[in-house]
Amino acid sequence: MPGRLSSVSITLDHEAYAQRRADERARLISIRRERKVRVGDMLSFAFENADTLTYQVQEMAFTERLQDPLELEHEIELYGRMLPDPHSLVATMMVELTDPATVKDELARLDGLQHSVTLNVAAPGGELVVRSAEIVGPDEDPDDTGPLVSVHVLRFRFTDAARDAFRDPAVPVELVVDHPEYADATPIAGPTRTALLADLALAP
Repeated sequence: MPGRLSSVSITLDHEAYAQRRADERARLISIRRERKVRVGDMLSFAFENADTLTYQVQEMAFTERLQDPLELEHEIELYGRMLPDPHSLVATMMVELTDPATVKDELARLDGLQHSVTLNVAAPGGELVVRSAEIVGPDEDPDDTGPLVSVHVLRFRFTDAARDAFRDPAVPVELVVDHPEYADATPIAGPTRTALLADLALAP
């Protein structure tokens, strides 16, 4: 079941939010720094939680000058699909392409990459692979098998065994991309691992 964001800290009082916007941005930069993982030279993954998602909804409401509480509730429901839970983590995958002239060709070359990402958990009984099997972005159809775009939101769903192994900080974990045109991996360790352990420790 998708989670739900709390609407308590999200306001449609745009003047009030403007007063504290800089402080909110600074706070989120610190949170996001611990939750970002680069894999290779073209991919970054930002693992989401209630703080990052609440900020995104608040920024969207502010920049689009939403006034209707029902519209805000709709956005809260959509972004709630991206919350982690005790058996899953969610990351926004960004394909970082800087040359506008080659973006279309590069995305075509890397097509399918959004389905080629795993969290590999080196558990004592053997490696457990957690696949990014679901696309859960607010503007994405979870059943869509369409082409690669610059941003996808991926959910990594854990079995009990994989979750318990991931919760043990002594167990190595890597974020792995295994695509014919792009293969690389990055360990999940340090403050990032601590942050993600907290996500999986949420009460069922």
